[in-house]
Amino acid sequence: MPKNTNSKFSFALITSILLHVILIAVLSYSAWQSVSLSENNPQGESIDAIMIDTNIISEQYQRQLQHQLDSKQVKQQQQAQIEKQAQVLQQNQLAEQQRLKELEKQRLLAVEKQQQEQDAIANALAEKQKIQQDAEKARAQLEEQQKQALIAKQKADDEAKLRAEKERQDKQRIESERQKAEQEKQQALAEAEKAKQEAEKQKQILEQERLKVEKNKQEKLRIAQEAKQKAQEELQRQQAVNDLLGGLTSSVPKSQQGVSNGELDQFKSQIHNAISNKFINPKLYNGKNCVLKIQLASDGFLINVTAQEGDGALCREAISATKLAKFPKPKNDEIYQKVKNLTIDFSPK
Repeated sequence: MPKNTNSKFSFALITSILLHVILIAVLSYSAWQSVSLSENNPQGESIDAIMIDTNIISEQYQRQLQHQLDSKQVKQQQQAQIEKQAQVLQQNQLAEQQRLKELEKQRLLAVEKQQQEQDAIANALAEKQKIQQDAEKARAQLEEQQKQALIAKQKADDEAKLRAEKERQDKQRIESERQKAEQEKQQALAEAEKAKQEAEKQKQILEQERLKVEKNKQEKLRIAQEAKQKAQEELQRQQAVNDLLGGLTSSVPKSQQGVSNGELDQFKSQIHNAISNKFINPKLYNGKNCVLKIQLASDGFLINVTAQEGDGALCREAISATKLAKFPKPKNDEIYQKVKNLTIDFSPK
């Protein structure tokens, strides 16, 4: 585009110069023709004038002189006209040059504007290409997002189905467990009612046994008190006899004067075995002990039992076993006096 515009301006400048040269040549040729005619024409007329009259020749001569003067004036006029035209041509050339400068300036401005337009077009094309690329990228991203959204939706649907199926199974399981729990509850209530009735029955039996044991205990206590009273009376009687005999007991053999340690240990062992025979789950209390304080009647009946120290659970079991145990009757009153208040360090066997 700039090259084509430059060629047009160059062509216009050359055309203008050629036209001015042609105009100057035509004007010069016209002036030259006028001079040639004026120079050739007087001779012919002179020849004709000689043939006719001297006055005519004189007139001819005068005309020729006038013509020459006129030709000179014409030449001067023509020269002045040529100079004027040359001046006009120069002015026109200057004007043309100025116009061409303006045109060149306008051309340069046009070229610059065109370059700016081309740059703008190039920028617009680049921007358009960038926009298209961005649009393509956005479209690809949108398609990827739609694809991911579709995958996520499918996954969510699958998870929802799995959740719904799990909830249905959970509901079935919960309902089944509820029904089973209800059945177990009814069964437990029935068993509890049965156990309650059995416990009530056992309670009545235990109450009867307790009353019976209490009655026996009171009876044994009465018997023990009577035996104790008799023993005291017997002791008082023996004391009185000893006092009356005045030292006769010193001649009694040593083996008959009291209870030996072997006899006491043997009786304690019998008491310990009797408690162990009634003790339940002795293996649960391996390495543990309980010190029992036992009060007996003269016939071996248990009057009372308490725990002084030791493992609490073992002591409770030991007291229960002691109350159920059957103890031997002391051989004589001397042994009874030693064991009626007996301390046993009990360990289950």
